[in-house]
Amino acid sequence: MEIRRIHEQAPSPLDREENVFTSGEVFDIDLVDGEIKLTVRAVEPFSKAYDAAEEWGDEVESYGAFVNNGLVGKVELAPTWNELASIEHIVVAREFRGRGVATGLIDFAKSWALERQLKGVRLETQTNNVAACKVYFRNGFQVGGFDRFSYRTQAAVANETALYLYWFPEMVS
Repeated sequence: MEIRRIHEQAPSPLDREENVFTSGEVFDIDLVDGEIKLTVRAVEPFSKAYDAAEEWGDEVESYGAFVNNGLVGKVELAPTWNELASIEHIVVAREFRGRGVATGLIDFAKSWALERQLKGVRLETQTNNVAACKVYFRNGFQVGGFDRFSYRTQAAVANETALYLYWFPEMVS
């Protein structure tokens, strides 16, 4: 797998066709002694598709994961006001999930942040995207916060809870 910069900002077929997941579980959130605890709960299986962003801001850089010159994954990265890198978007083609592409893109994001002397990496996900969260946790991310009302004004996702995940080099054990 090779990761390289993508200069075209328009959504790719990967963004439009592969930006979906299916799950039969969600996270419930508890606050225990000041720590955020997530508990997996089984639910009726569901699928969720994300809209492809039409365009990102000028500071966002796109990188693709290529296998045999075919785009199989993508990550969008940007520096933030608080000296972190932000994973704005990450997607892996369904047939390549579970093959290390997401981990490769996450490792790339960490290196990208450190090369720019940023202090760590942040991303936003949701409590219903358990599979993605498990990938992030395996790659050293921790829950830094959540927001029950972040999506409240968007009817299709109003019941979702945002999770804010963070990785800092010193959190690696």
